[in-house]
Amino acid sequence: MRKINPITIFTMTILFLVFSFAGLQNPLYGGGMKKGEDTTVKKEKKEKKEKKKKKKVEEKELFYKITVTATGTKKDTFSIPTAVSVVTDKEIKEKAPNNIADLLVQMPGVDVNGVGSNQSRPVIRGMRGQRILLLEDGIRMNNSRRQQDFGEIPALVDISEVERVEVVRGPASVLYGSDAIGGVINVITRLPEYDINRKSINGSLGYRYSSHDSQNKANANFNGNIGRFGFMISGNYRKSDDYLAPAGSFGDITLNNDTMVYDTGVKDGGLNLLLRYKLKDTINLSLKYEYYRAKDAGFGYVDPADYNPGDAEIKIRYPNQEVEKYTFKYENNNMEFVLADHMSFVVYTSGNERELVNDIFVPFGIPGMPEVGISILSENYADINTSGLRLEMNKKIGSHLFTYGTDYFADTTNNNDSLTTMVVGFGPPHPSVDTTPTVPNAQYRSVGVFVQDDITLTNKVSLILGVRYQNVNAKTKDTPGLEGESLYDSTDDTFVGAANLSFGITENLKLVVSVGRGFRSPNLIERFYNGATPEGSAFQSRSTDLQAETSLNFDLGFKFRSRIHFLEFTYFNNRIYDGIRISPTGETIFGLPEYQNINVDKLKMEGYEISAGVYLDFGLSLNFNYTNLSSDNLGDPETPYVDTYSSKFNFSLRYDNPGGLFWASYDLRMNGEQKEVQLGDNPIGDTIPGFTVHSASAGLNLFRDSKTPMRLGIIAGNLTNTLYSEFSNASFFRPAPKRYVVLTWSMDF
Repeated sequence: MRKINPITIFTMTILFLVFSFAGLQNPLYGGGMKKGEDTTVKKEKKEKKEKKKKKKVEEKELFYKITVTATGTKKDTFSIPTAVSVVTDKEIKEKAPNNIADLLVQMPGVDVNGVGSNQSRPVIRGMRGQRILLLEDGIRMNNSRRQQDFGEIPALVDISEVERVEVVRGPASVLYGSDAIGGVINVITRLPEYDINRKSINGSLGYRYSSHDSQNKANANFNGNIGRFGFMISGNYRKSDDYLAPAGSFGDITLNNDTMVYDTGVKDGGLNLLLRYKLKDTINLSLKYEYYRAKDAGFGYVDPADYNPGDAEIKIRYPNQEVEKYTFKYENNNMEFVLADHMSFVVYTSGNERELVNDIFVPFGIPGMPEVGISILSENYADINTSGLRLEMNKKIGSHLFTYGTDYFADTTNNNDSLTTMVVGFGPPHPSVDTTPTVPNAQYRSVGVFVQDDITLTNKVSLILGVRYQNVNAKTKDTPGLEGESLYDSTDDTFVGAANLSFGITENLKLVVSVGRGFRSPNLIERFYNGATPEGSAFQSRSTDLQAETSLNFDLGFKFRSRIHFLEFTYFNNRIYDGIRISPTGETIFGLPEYQNINVDKLKMEGYEISAGVYLDFGLSLNFNYTNLSSDNLGDPETPYVDTYSSKFNFSLRYDNPGGLFWASYDLRMNGEQKEVQLGDNPIGDTIPGFTVHSASAGLNLFRDSKTPMRLGIIAGNLTNTLYSEFSNASFFRPAPKRYVVLTWSMDF
């Protein structure tokens, strides 16, 4: 079981209580009835009216959205000189996705890796895994024990807890450090909003059913306040089964009947508790506890007998994952201090415990004896304990808005491994078991400092300049089973910078230019893995001298927006240097070919994104986006580097009843084929084919003027019952579900 440091938890609790009770006693923080209280109440009422008015404007002007992730301060997305997309609370409720990754497939430049309710992850501009940084409320979710190409699952934060999602396409390492090479996804969770002058209790209930995986999911949220103290408690539970893929053809693969995609179900759920205290209108303290558990999740697979008899059967399963997290936050939005107008200080600690099982059967190919072969079972247990902090401040000086601060985190990992191999089909099996850890217990520590200047040069021209220094250290510890082995200590020092320019050609049209350098420090597996690979076909040796990957990204485009139209175009060119790739050394260890991670790749991702929309006053709206992407391996042109389709087109036609009673939408998604791949003898063929998927959805808003408004929703997915696969799910064939229906119900009170 995880061991979250009790001293850290105790310290955060004491900080919360001390600051809270200090606020009750200190007039500076508005405790009690003080002179000027009436003025404060009037101010709050005025702000409430303005907030309601602004909300109406935002609902009417469909394309007005606020982001905080791209620059560290609240800004209209139209004013941001980088490619950024925002999914609002309203859109989240209507789309009712399984998890955050599924929510993003209709964005330009974003695709999905993985299948099932629990294991899907985002791909941004052809980059995935640890080259994408996941944040929850600005705090990193990535950890150093994940594989390079499979980062942490966004499902750790349930979609019912999410207020909005902000996606920055392109490097954002200046503000957020390592891993933000391809982009940043910031999951912003709900907060209780309340009036300190009265008590309140609010909440919501929700239910989701999907037909293809017989999924049932329920969630509940209760929040309120007593004076300055606010609280929120929420929970969710989901159970889904393995789903069926439809009959059809995909490349050279043909499924004659609806076919089961095994290990795509899950049983998971979570519990969250938030305590919040308003020292005064502009100062908030919060203490948050989060718990998530998933059982019986998997990578997903189709029985080779259904599409390529005689092929190896590979099952990758996650029998159990538990995550527990505590977060303390202090935020002051009006400091009136010489060094800062706004300050945010966050301390957090988490435990992430998970099991990974690779169960592989490789038949010997003896005619009439498909059950004869070699069985390889590898089991890994990893316990990652993380502690960290982030201090961020803003200061306005004339035409300059400075954002600066520091962040720190440390992952401490403990691991157990077991590798069992045996020949089956020739009498009683004689298993061979090796329990030598493949990754030693280790610590991964990162500290960084950053500064950014948002400069208003004229009323039409703004410039954002930023720089960060990062130091990352990884070192092994004494590990049971590796007694007597040398300890290793590796350090990266990295500087990154960015420059972003926004030039207003007219009030409605802006030219944007962005140049940024990103980086990613090698994780613990890349540095320290030493042992037979899970499939047992090779031996991977340690690579303690790996350097950080770096990238140089260039974006050029424009943004146009009126009250009812918007159009955005972005050309991007992102090059990765010292890319980490596993490569044969030419040696053998224990009779197996030796492989090792090395810095060799020089990669280029280039393309463009177009987004457009129009909203008509009688309720009809039309949106589309198109992405074109090409990838080149500059260091080895004969070996393509491709991790997504060549193009993607999304189209949406929607009607909103002017009275707000109902809405309906039709959505189309087209991904273009990808020829620049080397699949070898993969049964899919030489080209990963493109696909077209149609879906429709509708919703009904009931009892809108009552104290318990309700929403009903229906989504019909894959209407044409097309057999298809996301790009990174294709070579290891895991198709998407057959035609399905999702039903949703929710109620506020």
